[in-house]
Amino acid sequence: MLLEFIATISAGVGAAGIILALQKLLRLPMPKWAMPAAAGLAMLAFTIWSDYSWFSRAEAGLGESKITAMTVDKRQIWRPWTFVFPVTTQFIALDKEGAKVDGAMVETDMYLLARRSESAIVPVAFDCLLSRRADTVGLPEGDLSGATWYDMNEDDPVLRTACDELR
Repeated sequence: MLLEFIATISAGVGAAGIILALQKLLRLPMPKWAMPAAAGLAMLAFTIWSDYSWFSRAEAGLGESKITAMTVDKRQIWRPWTFVFPVTTQFIALDKEGAKVDGAMVETDMYLLARRSESAIVPVAFDCLLSRRADTVGLPEGDLSGATWYDMNEDDPVLRTACDELR
């Protein structure tokens, strides 16, 4: 988040510098509001670009073996442009390469990513026949006897991704 703040300020300073350079090179009188307006527009444009490109950059950072199962798109009042096009602020991805399939059971890592929040990797198991999921943190590998199962809707996008695309 600090790097994003620094990049936003840098975009504003760069835009103001371009206006100053144009004024010096062309020897044209510029209105007093040109530099702050250019800086403000550049910072706003960078912020909007950063918001909308976060999902694709984060998804690409996971690698090709991860499959996005679900996204959370939001509209936020302090970002009025999100009412036109909602911005993706969270997503869940599953590890296809590391998935272990045993009949109707699928064990894999679930990646929980959120913008401006900590990310988490949770080892999970999906029971495709009974439409349920268990977190396998702390369980011996392959032993689901002590797992706590959570029922899921049959049309849950994470369950469907695990059962349809990982098997």
